[in-house]
Amino acid sequence: MKIKVDEKKCTGCGLCEVICSLSHMGIVDRNQSAIRIIMDDLGDSIHKPRVCRQCIKMKCLEDDLGKNPSLNVEEERKKFIWESIKRYELCPFEGCFAYNDKVYHCNLCDGEPQCVKVCTQGALTITE
Repeated sequence: MKIKVDEKKCTGCGLCEVICSLSHMGIVDRNQSAIRIIMDDLGDSIHKPRVCRQCIKMKCLEDDLGKNPSLNVEEERKKFIWESIKRYELCPFEGCFAYNDKVYHCNLCDGEPQCVKVCTQGALTITE
């Protein structure tokens, strides 16, 4: 399962960021969200939601796998917060986010992505 993003439908409302931090952290703080909207109000006005693409071979984990080949990738995929800033640096798609020495990673809300549910414009959908 993945979250598919349609940038042309995104209005930049931020509901996805809010529900992500609220459902995982119990607070409204877009910095502690695993989805971010890159706002473009002055350019072409196409806002760009960024979220983990759930890659089959996760480049963000390559450094840790090199140090620990027995790292359970599926268990890491399920975590919302990672402690390794290197993972943020290694993601080629800007799909995880660093804040206060933690990395916020989309864990698909255990199969019920809350951001998809609150996206009234349909910019976020679920795909396999």
